[in-house]
Amino acid sequence: MDINKDNEQLFFDFSGNKTTESKDAIKSFELKRAVMGWLIPQSPSGLAVGVPTRISKFKADIAAFWSIPKRNLMKPEKTVIIEVRHDRENCWPECSHKEELLPKLKEMKEFKKSLEEKICREEPHLKDTDNLFDEYESWDFTNSKNKDYHKCCRQIDETEHALYNGSRFEQIRRANTADYLYLAVPSGAVHQHELADGWGLLYIEKDMSVKLVKGPDRWTCPEENKLHLIQNIAISSSKCVLFANGIREDANGSVFFTPIPRKRRGVIRIEK
Repeated sequence: MDINKDNEQLFFDFSGNKTTESKDAIKSFELKRAVMGWLIPQSPSGLAVGVPTRISKFKADIAAFWSIPKRNLMKPEKTVIIEVRHDRENCWPECSHKEELLPKLKEMKEFKKSLEEKICREEPHLKDTDNLFDEYESWDFTNSKNKDYHKCCRQIDETEHALYNGSRFEQIRRANTADYLYLAVPSGAVHQHELADGWGLLYIEKDMSVKLVKGPDRWTCPEENKLHLIQNIAISSSKCVLFANGIREDANGSVFFTPIPRKRRGVIRIEK
């Protein structure tokens, strides 16, 4: 556990390894706080940081879920994963052709958007009328008869594969546990056209406010996958609950009671 005495903020290392918090790590922590602050007014049923998307690998920076009652039981309504990056370079794996591919990706996505607008006019029956969330208008573009659209989508997939192959973004998407995926970065660090297809974009301002720049697409996740993520959210949250109540367990399963961490006095109010 490290204590920053300038602001009395506690940093707890659950890995068991003693490390020194770098300036980047502290900044990343503040970015995550801002994103969690953005989520709270949306009334999630639960959220956590460092949440595995599968059994143990590919931990999401922040994951949240919303549940609704059904026959006296709570049923998952939607799940969200947010990846937080403190600078531009941390958004891509090493890619020798990155600067060449990004402008091409921008052009293809702009062309795709124009084709989608055309499809909306010419094939209105593809609009999803059963969408649960009004803020996300959905269209079933996959069933469009527009051949140029499908060709453009294939080209985008190939370009994104070259850019994101092996990245956390790709692995998290493949896990198929979240209905909505976001990338959160300092304002202006990444542009909309540079995102992996389907991801939303959040800008974090210096005053800790968060701006939705681009809404995410909705992924069709099986309910059992959502429940898997929700269980991992509960597991990840339990560590914070124990720490906040001064309880620690060692590798041998022995339980220790430690001083309860002091609450931080400084408050930053974010206007809605």
